[in-house]
Amino acid sequence: MGRMEGLWGEDWFEFRPERWFVDNEEKSCELKRVCPYKYPIFQAGPRVCLGKEMAFVQMTYVVASILRRFEIRPVSQKRPVYVPLLTAHMAGGLNVVVKRRCQNKTETS
Repeated sequence: MGRMEGLWGEDWFEFRPERWFVDNEEKSCELKRVCPYKYPIFQAGPRVCLGKEMAFVQMTYVVASILRRFEIRPVSQKRPVYVPLLTAHMAGGLNVVVKRRCQNKTETS
């Protein structure tokens, strides 16, 4: 659902972070409000997942930790084909090469 053209528009596949900010003259970083029912993974309203915020914190930490330690590049420059399901899914998967980044000797794991 996160990549369905009907929900997100014709340019759903383009990297345009500015789409999430309010259009104003001050160029502030105020995020646009989006209907919580638009992306239903954690539900919304009175039955919203109680662990939603904790899940986002954990996802951010895990992704940052992985990207800090490893360089991840796609095997092919060919654009993956997204399959519209409840979660992000790519036809045939996404093959990547993972390489450990150089770390400082003073850094702890």
